Amino acid sequence: MKKLVEDESSDDYKKSIVIQYIFNLLTFSLFLLVRIHNKAFFQFNFILEFVGLFLILRYYRHSQKNRNYAFWGYTILVSLYLFIHLLHFSFVDQNIIVLYLAILASLFLIINCLVMSSPLYYPRVQWWEYDFRYRGDLKATIKRAGDEFDARMVDLRREAISVLAFDQISLNQEITITVPYGNSTYELLGKVKTIREDIAGRPISYGVELILKEEKSKKSYLELLRLWSMHKKVNVRRKFSELKE
Repeated sequence: MKKLVEDESSDDYKKSIVIQYIFNLLTFSLFLLVRIHNKAFFQFNFILEFVGLFLILRYYRHSQKNRNYAFWGYTILVSLYLFIHLLHFSFVDQNIIVLYLAILASLFLIINCLVMSSPLYYPRVQWWEYDFRYRGDLKATIKRAGDEFDARMVDLRREAISVLAFDQISLNQEITITVPYGNSTYELLGKVKTIREDIAGRPISYGVELILKEEKSKKSYLELLRLWSMHKKVNVRRKFSELKE
């Protein structure tokens, strides 16, 4: 079972949709301009490239809409397509319009990746590490109106946090995330923007947009961000040192 619930009224969601359409339009325009430049229409390679590009962009859009991690694989494919044209029309052939269009499409691709590279949409989960002793996530507690339960913090970046929990939380609900580390405890207030449930019986992933209005909350966020980054590095070093022994 795979379930994704997202706040479609958020600015980032609307921005990602607009960028996606503009990028697709620029990429198809690039394809047509290159064919016009080469005067190569209605050939077998023309049809093959058209169908291939159409399918890649279709699945690219579909994977972004469903927040599927295959999105990054399709991003690499379209990046290679643009990179080939950038190299060709920079050093082999000359067409300033095609080169400009390739650069513009590349910029929109980069912007789209920056928008989507957030704990709200694609948290950086260490799925390859099965031993929880070496994972970078931290124990946490989620507090909401009259309720409190355990969770795990798996990603913290760009004023957003991703937590895993078995309990149900409503979309756009304000919660307080408490993360103990050493002798200190850090509290962050946020609003749930995305809910992802991939497998029944496994923890639900919540993307939380942090509310950092007060100076105290900003300080807690920056300090926890530093400690969490350090915690991940220490775990990696500890794992390799124990393996050597």
